[in-house]
Amino acid sequence: MQKHVRAVFLLPLLFALVVGADAHAATATEKFSESDSLRSTVAFWMRIYLEVTGDAGLLHDSRRPGIVYETVEFHGITGRRARQRKVDERRRHWRGALGRLGRGRAPRDDDERAILRMFELDLGRAPTVQELRAASQRVRFQLGQRDKFRQGLIESGAYEDEMRAIFRDLGLPEDLAYLPHVESSFNLRAYSKYGAAGVWQFMRSTGRRYMTINYIIDERLDPIRATRAAAELLRDNYASLGNWPLAITAYNHGDAGMRRAKRRLGTDDLTVIIEKYRSRTFGFASRNFYAQFLAARKIMQSYPSYFGPLQRATPEAVDTLMLPFYADVNDLQQYLGVTPAVLKEFNPSLRPPVYRSGKRIPTDFTLRLPAGTLLPDPETWLAALPEEKRYAEQMRSEYYQVRRGDTLSKIAQNHRTRVSTLVAINNLPSRHRIYPGQVLQLPGARRKAPRPSGLVRTAHAAPRKREFPKDQIQPAPGRPLPLDDNSPWRRIDGDWIVVDAGETLGHLADWLEVPTARLRQLNRISSRRPLRMGQRIHLDFSATSPQVFLQRRIEFHKGIEEDFFGTYTVTGTVDHALVRGQSLWVLSHDIYSVPIWLIHRYNPDANLTQLSPGMKLKIPVVEAN
Repeated sequence: MQKHVRAVFLLPLLFALVVGADAHAATATEKFSESDSLRSTVAFWMRIYLEVTGDAGLLHDSRRPGIVYETVEFHGITGRRARQRKVDERRRHWRGALGRLGRGRAPRDDDERAILRMFELDLGRAPTVQELRAASQRVRFQLGQRDKFRQGLIESGAYEDEMRAIFRDLGLPEDLAYLPHVESSFNLRAYSKYGAAGVWQFMRSTGRRYMTINYIIDERLDPIRATRAAAELLRDNYASLGNWPLAITAYNHGDAGMRRAKRRLGTDDLTVIIEKYRSRTFGFASRNFYAQFLAARKIMQSYPSYFGPLQRATPEAVDTLMLPFYADVNDLQQYLGVTPAVLKEFNPSLRPPVYRSGKRIPTDFTLRLPAGTLLPDPETWLAALPEEKRYAEQMRSEYYQVRRGDTLSKIAQNHRTRVSTLVAINNLPSRHRIYPGQVLQLPGARRKAPRPSGLVRTAHAAPRKREFPKDQIQPAPGRPLPLDDNSPWRRIDGDWIVVDAGETLGHLADWLEVPTARLRQLNRISSRRPLRMGQRIHLDFSATSPQVFLQRRIEFHKGIEEDFFGTYTVTGTVDHALVRGQSLWVLSHDIYSVPIWLIHRYNPDANLTQLSPGMKLKIPVVEAN
């Protein structure tokens, strides 16, 4: 056990590194202040980023991360469950030691004596038995990230100068460009279980305020475009909260959440908020976010001293062209010699349907290509694409929502297509893995109409003939979208719908092409009240048809599901009986770590808006691909 205790005494060395790295410009120190109470937390995150790889981790106190009990090493253990068993075993050991000391017992071994020394170093005094007893419930494990941080350091070289320039042009501190090392370890394709995407880990609901995010384009995946969005968000946070520690923490916790914390405690001192603020959502990640940024910033400012000489990625020269029409990737390859692989590499914001299921690159999209592609000039280069391949509108898609008892072969037979086609265009991990409520895209062209299936019904008369804007998806004439009419989540009853997981009033307004204020007025909803899943909402179809609204809504949810299953796999389910006090949020975030929408999809017959003790739910078990 002596090796576990020895790790504690690395802290003074790290404190020295932290203090030394602080000999920076005075203005930077004022912008990114670091209180004495944060130093041990910053030192903890420097250990995570510099000392420990993904083959090990630290058991520590969740409220005082500077108190590190042990380095847990996996020594070739690769299975998630086997690793978790080892972590749980060591956590029980330290909880037991803390519990014993918390009952007033004298220390009996090196581990218990080390605990007392660590608390004395962190608190500046001897701990009370009450503090030790409380700490027994706060033993947390943090996986090491040295290997990920190093790789992100290499990858970020291709973007760092341009990212810093974006912050500089907006009059913001350039060092904010280091935040992606905290958010994603600069993983260009990072995608969380809860839907955060890209190096800046934007959620859809936040990202749509600053970027284009739809079924075809997701600018969260473009590091440069997402950086400008992040800079604008951080600028807004700073204007609202008044200092950078709060503005940066708000990037994780939200501006409204930090304003609430300020108001409740009557202070704008982040260290006081971290120590005293209590909220279900202000958890470990939010409390530590600013300290993580400070740690990443210190490392990035002198990374050669920590990692040695590195060959970082360099920016790649590109040609750009704004498309004056819709274009199919297969046509670009056939007539212009641009392969899908090149398009993917240089245009990360284009989503998989562009390559997999025939969706077209939108008009006015800025296409990026390797430097020297657009020769002799962009107009001449583009002229090689035949006139009939320059489309005026997006390709229309048709969808089917899986019903109980469906199989993929049955769906393929009913819609005159092949199972392999459905698997390919929907990127299904297996032909045997579909579930009730899942939305499948059907091939665009069919020789015959499908056999009768559940159709969406509305109380509207047939919509009047209208001219659709060229960028609007047009429904198939006289053919409603083939979705399950028994599902309240996809049905339009007259002018009413039931709100599904993840939907906001802004989403509904966008799909309807009406101001959000119009829906607030129509439903008598105040500006501070978010929508609830299961809430009935009155819609306004004055600007678009129910069918167009429905298709946009379907593609929103389908995009979320496609992104999720591109990164994670459901490996099974567990039965869960609700106990008093458990909400969907608690099940999703605190117990099972799966998104709410996925719990919803696996319980299509359950009324998840009215949970009660004893109610039984199926919870999907999710693992990274």
